[in-house]
Amino acid sequence: MNLFTRGGLMALAAACLPACNSMTATSIESLNLAISGKANVISVDYIRSVKADSLYIQAGASEGLFVAPAHSGEQVNWYGLTEEVQTNHGRLTQLLGVENDALVPLIPQDPFITGLMQVTDGTQVLRYADYPLAYQTGLEQYATYHRGPVEKIDILGSVQLHQRIDETIWMPQLDYKAINYYWLDIQTGQVRRSIQHISPTLPVMDMTLTRLPSMGEAP
Repeated sequence: MNLFTRGGLMALAAACLPACNSMTATSIESLNLAISGKANVISVDYIRSVKADSLYIQAGASEGLFVAPAHSGEQVNWYGLTEEVQTNHGRLTQLLGVENDALVPLIPQDPFITGLMQVTDGTQVLRYADYPLAYQTGLEQYATYHRGPVEKIDILGSVQLHQRIDETIWMPQLDYKAINYYWLDIQTGQVRRSIQHISPTLPVMDMTLTRLPSMGEAP
């Protein structure tokens, strides 16, 4: 990431801070802690206190809380102080500011765009992944989908039924295979929690959509 891009992220993160109960540099923790194996824990009370759209991520022993501008739509850029996480319809599509940035955009006919709740078993799509800092671009990523069971998911003490969708990814050029899990709100089809792999070299991201005040929701 060049200095201009990093400076832009810092500026936007700083602009978000007044809406986030004056978060400090230690409030929105870096995912680099997870990559380095260091522990960091964010309390439930603190997560509840945030007055902005927020995404809670557990990665290894570390936890991070990212915020987004209100009314962001389905493609959302979530900002920490030095990192940016982008999701599109709940899928992690971009990660910036870590030791190996990642970009895995959706395709026009992607199940996340057409409606993940309606995906049929065996559906497969081909995406392309870029890891620019590792000089790897245009890597094939095959994603195959299967419907899992309806399960109870606890989000900050609120337990509700969610439909689980399993996504098996295969990257033949890296000989890399992993399974991502998505739990969808049965009423809206929105991804409320997910466990996602974006790169062989980065930790697994356990992501929970914790608060959406711009949509009138505060779980």
